[in-house]
Amino acid sequence: MKKGPVSGFIEHHYRHFNAAALVDAAKGYEKLKNEGGKMMVTLAGAMSTGELGISLAEMIRQDKVDIISCTGANLEEDIMNLVAHSHYKRIPEYRDLTPQQEWDLLENHYN
Repeated sequence: MKKGPVSGFIEHHYRHFNAAALVDAAKGYEKLKNEGGKMMVTLAGAMSTGELGISLAEMIRQDKVDIISCTGANLEEDIMNLVAHSHYKRIPEYRDLTPQQEWDLLENHYN
């Protein structure tokens, strides 16, 4: 497994306590993959706001993740993203919309 600059940084600077545990986990992951093992990522809660799918997709393409187990909410978000991504509009302060703003979204087929 080819290592990048982040690996070198972590190995040099992450020496104690939880930081050292991260190094141990990374080495365990590397050993697992080198021995032909499979990596499973488990997810719960909304991931769409961080667009975690972008990172996960790349990890899958590079054979770094083999299995994903997630809650139904994540599947639903991915389906909506596939169907409506080109129509998505970010709404700042979406929790505090007025009735008129809600109506405007509906009229523009966003709600």
